[in-house]
Amino acid sequence: MASRREFLQGMGGLGLAAMTNALPRPALAAPAKIWFNTLFHGGDADAMETIVKKIAAADSNIQVDLTQGAWTEYYAQLYNSVVAEAAPQLGIVDDFRYESVAQVLYDVTDTPAGNMLDRMGIKPGDFNQWGISLVGGKPLGIPLDQNGFGIFYNKDIFKQAGLDPEKFPETRDEFENACEAIKKIGKIPYHPALSGETRFIRRAWLGLLWGNNGKFLEGDKPAFNTDKGREALQYLVDGVLKRGWNKPGTNGNNQFLAGELAMLQNGTWFYLTVEKAKLNYGCSMPPKFFERRVAWGGYHLIVLPKQPDSKETIAKLETTAAFLKAFLPYTSLWGEMGGAVPLFKAGIDNPELKQTNTWRKTLGMFAQAAASGAMLAEPRHPKITDVDLAIEPFTQQAYNGTMSVKDALDQAEKAVDRVLSAS
Repeated sequence: MASRREFLQGMGGLGLAAMTNALPRPALAAPAKIWFNTLFHGGDADAMETIVKKIAAADSNIQVDLTQGAWTEYYAQLYNSVVAEAAPQLGIVDDFRYESVAQVLYDVTDTPAGNMLDRMGIKPGDFNQWGISLVGGKPLGIPLDQNGFGIFYNKDIFKQAGLDPEKFPETRDEFENACEAIKKIGKIPYHPALSGETRFIRRAWLGLLWGNNGKFLEGDKPAFNTDKGREALQYLVDGVLKRGWNKPGTNGNNQFLAGELAMLQNGTWFYLTVEKAKLNYGCSMPPKFFERRVAWGGYHLIVLPKQPDSKETIAKLETTAAFLKAFLPYTSLWGEMGGAVPLFKAGIDNPELKQTNTWRKTLGMFAQAAASGAMLAEPRHPKITDVDLAIEPFTQQAYNGTMSVKDALDQAEKAVDRVLSAS
């Protein structure tokens, strides 16, 4: 069998502060090294690496080969690795891609090694929002966190522009006035979409669409090509093409880390990166641009890709259960380092987490947004990945100024209709 890294390379060619009281671990028949492949590639990747190393240092029976960062090919690799009987024992899945790989995932309560929840000593009630793990009534993963967009802002630029660095704009008028004040001092006011990649442009528009009480899908039909959808996309486009708050084709991450950008829409995962940059920053939910103050959000779930039927698989699943049980006490550290809201109740409720810099700077705000429903996830649909990919070229062209908003959403609607009507 090919090595993990060799297999990843081959699949690419196919296009395809821990809690103090550790829980006891299940006994293992024999140590079996497992492979954990995640899609993390920023501060959250650093957080996961730290936790895996801590677990390995505490228990030599838990040996983990951790690979991370292959975002663009991750889901194709995951699916095809199961087909090729060379899958990792553990993976991470975004909720909006969950159903597209559901058929290659174990029901965590029914694996060749038995009920993994029983082996871990936990139950569904130990998690906030356990329902996100269910596909067809079966739990195909374990909820890890809730993540989503906020706006990171440079307090020093706010001061230079005569703005209150401790009070982020809450309304559309306040936000627009802040952008204009920042323009006057020669700084870049705002970037709505992280690095500017197409998926982030679409997510920025979705946040505005939902804030305008618009809908994305209704069953198997697109529902975004409405006055509300066009108004939301026009506002996003006008920020760069009409108001000059930024320019198409720019990388907001680089602008912000260089100290030239005042406000950057980015995710919970940006915490460790911006901390390392030593900037004087704050973090807030986006203003109330339309009817509601909301942002794009999502979830990460830990999943168990299906394995060949064998004694080796059972041994590796036993090690997997031991690793996951050891991981649970570190979910507060995951929140502290990775910046996302832990969904394991004991993790988010850990008093030590509330004393951390992460909680003070970003996580407390994100936790409140998650609890109030202000971070909205995409609809759960087996074709949501294809829907997103069908839309993105057109929202990108509107953002770049090479297609009108009306034409972009007209074309996006037709593309989504084709995706959803295909057998």
